[in-house]
Amino acid sequence: MRTIQVSTDVFAAIWADRRQPEGTEDEILRRKLGVKAPTSKEPPKQEGFQDARYGFSCPEGFEIFRVHRGTEYRARAEGGAWTLVNTGARYCSLKELSDATVGHENAWTGWWYRDANGRRKRIDDMRDRARIRRRQTKTIDELAAMFGGPGS
Repeated sequence: MRTIQVSTDVFAAIWADRRQPEGTEDEILRRKLGVKAPTSKEPPKQEGFQDARYGFSCPEGFEIFRVHRGTEYRARAEGGAWTLVNTGARYCSLKELSDATVGHENAWTGWWYRDANGRRKRIDDMRDRARIRRRQTKTIDELAAMFGGPGS
């Protein structure tokens, strides 16, 4: 695999055009560009869950959890997707899992796991920090200038 840099709006447009069961940018773009997937006699077996965008992976059976409005949710990494233990439904991304349980949020900060010592930790801690793209924030003066407020 190769890495390409795209702007946030292009990235969002790629994912907005996603169709089931596409779970990666590569699968979405193969369809859009008419590029056939390599053929093999056996589909590759995925275990656990991986998100190559953030250098995140966890083994088969890895469990994450959260509590939202008094309801505890648990999900398990199985066969390249998340299985919501509460319902048995499968989701191919952490975002889809969160959207289905608690609605729109930053899923990386909403879900937790237990480390080898039993301590509760955010799954965000497992991501490769160098791959996280932060939005640029504006100062108060920049915002005021944009909207014609005081100091502009």
